[in-house]
Amino acid sequence: MSYDGLMLSHVIKDLKETLEGGRIDKIYQLVDFTFLFKVRARKSYTLLISASRHNSRMHRTYTDYEKPYKPPMFCMFLRKHLESGRIESIEQHGNDRLAVFTIAAKDELGETSQRQLIVELFGKDANIALCDEKRTILDALHHVHPFEENRTMISGATYRYPEDDRKNPFEAQAADTLRAIQSERVKDYLKAFEGISPLFIKEYLHRLKKGEGSPDDIFSTMLYEKNYHAKETDKLFFAPYTLTHIDGETIPFDDLNSMLDFIFQAREKKNQKQQHAKDLFRFVKRQIEKQTNKIRQVKQALKDSEEAGLYQKKGEILLSQQHEVQTGDRSVTLHDYYEDAPITIELDPEKTAVENSEIYFNRAKKLKRSVPRLKKELKKARREKAYFEIIEDQLERANFNELLDIREELNSYGYLRQQKKKRPQKASQHLTFIDPRGYEIMVGKNNRQNALITHEKSKHFYVWFHVKDAPGSHVVVKKGFPLEEDTIRTAAQLASVYSKMRYSSSVPVDYTEVRNIKKIPGQKPCFVTYTNQKTIYMDPDNDYVKRLKQK
Repeated sequence: MSYDGLMLSHVIKDLKETLEGGRIDKIYQLVDFTFLFKVRARKSYTLLISASRHNSRMHRTYTDYEKPYKPPMFCMFLRKHLESGRIESIEQHGNDRLAVFTIAAKDELGETSQRQLIVELFGKDANIALCDEKRTILDALHHVHPFEENRTMISGATYRYPEDDRKNPFEAQAADTLRAIQSERVKDYLKAFEGISPLFIKEYLHRLKKGEGSPDDIFSTMLYEKNYHAKETDKLFFAPYTLTHIDGETIPFDDLNSMLDFIFQAREKKNQKQQHAKDLFRFVKRQIEKQTNKIRQVKQALKDSEEAGLYQKKGEILLSQQHEVQTGDRSVTLHDYYEDAPITIELDPEKTAVENSEIYFNRAKKLKRSVPRLKKELKKARREKAYFEIIEDQLERANFNELLDIREELNSYGYLRQQKKKRPQKASQHLTFIDPRGYEIMVGKNNRQNALITHEKSKHFYVWFHVKDAPGSHVVVKKGFPLEEDTIRTAAQLASVYSKMRYSSSVPVDYTEVRNIKKIPGQKPCFVTYTNQKTIYMDPDNDYVKRLKQK
């Protein structure tokens, strides 16, 4: 994906048609150096300008963003100089990712003067500067002091455009430059032309190789094409020209701004998901490790408790043969009448034989009393480990809303600290597939969804599927027995793919009627028992699941 100079040229054309001549009503600054300009022209528009290091872009937006209560200093500065100002012109510098807004606004004395809002969308070097009519910088979002970079960006300095000797692809001489490049290397074209991305060059070379026209015709067609769409593979690509060199699902858009809204919101959600997922994965892995260590320690304690019988025997032998024990001895060898053999017993030299026997009796009692508690702790640790293994599997397949569901679930059980401010969130939705016979099959992707489709949305005769003895999704066919074999195999395929066993082969999948699914009293709802099940063995096939129709 790429917001290059060509994409900006499309945006500039849109802004010239809609915003030129309009007045700036209000300016807001969101997080991550993103600004919203409310502009009143023939109707009201919202211009988004982001100088974010990761998502720098500019376009009209249809999204209603939550406004901050208190504006930062640079936002207040822009309000002072630009609010109520009229946008006289919007221009792009060459074909670079740089836009200049000329705005007529009144100063403190009520006199009208020109201001230039210069927007540089250079990724990690993105910046916004406000200049006067002589291009003297009044202030900049990010200050660059002398000797730090080639260009100074502080109050009082003269703004200078970045130097670039590459050719503007829209100029007439660009055709000569294009013909002079005898290469199929992307970087050779990037060195020659200003404001075009590797994505553009790869598409150009692909069309050229397919023989879709002369180099000039293909290059010119792509520059002026208006086909706003995205291509979704393992990544999300977008462009104003048709992407034929990328396979994947095509997502068309009615206009440029809808596309950019969708793309950058998807990217923001992905970044949020990665951050949420990273934190949750780290927490869940720590919990699994913690319970694994606890299980090992409790097992060792249980093994030690097996010595209770030995301590009991030593105490009895000491008591029965106390006449052979002298105070001050550190050990004594006596006759073990249980085994008919000698036995050496360690002693406390400051205690008598009877007192030493009491020590062994007390040790035996303590170990015997600890066994029920240790068994209870072992059961609890195993249950906790199993629960977090379920959560770990769900995290690997969760989208952003499902991550929020999982976080909320961990909050509700007290594993995570409850956030002070809870924003209302849209609950994630379970998946619904349509099998070849037209039956609906519900698939839960987290514990909330699993409980919903199994205990609330299902009738008692629906058929429930789950991988055997492993974390995985609840899968419910919205039909009762008898089920055709292909429906059983489809539902079992979904259960195997949406489980921790998805990379295994010959995965056992149990299935039974929903009436046979029971919650376990005193345990988390994700743990259930079931009876009267049948088992089918499946080789998980993710490609088959991808081909299934979803509701």
